[in-house]
Amino acid sequence: MPLPDYQDILTRLQQALGKAYRAEPGLLNIPGRSLACKVDPLYYLALEPAFAESLAKAAALLPATVVEALVRTGNYITRAPERRHEVDVEVVLHGRTLALHGSFVDADFIDRALRLYAGLPGGLEVADLRLAGRCRPLLEPLFENKTPLRDLAFVR
Repeated sequence: MPLPDYQDILTRLQQALGKAYRAEPGLLNIPGRSLACKVDPLYYLALEPAFAESLAKAAALLPATVVEALVRTGNYITRAPERRHEVDVEVVLHGRTLALHGSFVDADFIDRALRLYAGLPGGLEVADLRLAGRCRPLLEPLFENKTPLRDLAFVR
C-alpha cells in the first residue's frame, strides 16, 4: 500500500478552506461563532472535532485522513510521543470563561489557504479571544520544543 501524499492532501485542504471561507467568512476568527480563531500570531485555536469534520467534508476526505495529514505535517500542534493534538482549555469571551475542546493549528496553514485560495492579501489578525491564564501551565508541554504562545494569547 503506497504512503499517502500529505502535500497533496494539504493542498486539497487549503483549497477547500479557502473556498469555504470565501463563501462564509464567519467560518474563521469570530469568537463564539467560528470553527477556529487566531489566538496568537502563530496559532489558531480550532474547535474539535468540528474543525476536522468540516474540513474533511469540504475537501471530500475522511476526518481521520484530515487529522493524520495535519498531525504528520506539523500543522496540528501535538504533544510527543503520542502525538495527541486535542486539548481541553478555557477561553474568556466577553468576560465569560468557557470550557472548550480544541486543537492548536499552525497559523501559516490557515493563512496560506486564505491568501492563495480566498484571495486575501494576508493572514487574519489575532481575534478578540483569550485563553484563561490558568491554562498556561497545562499548555506548556504541548508547546515544548516549539515557539510557545505569547502573552497576548492569555488573559492576565
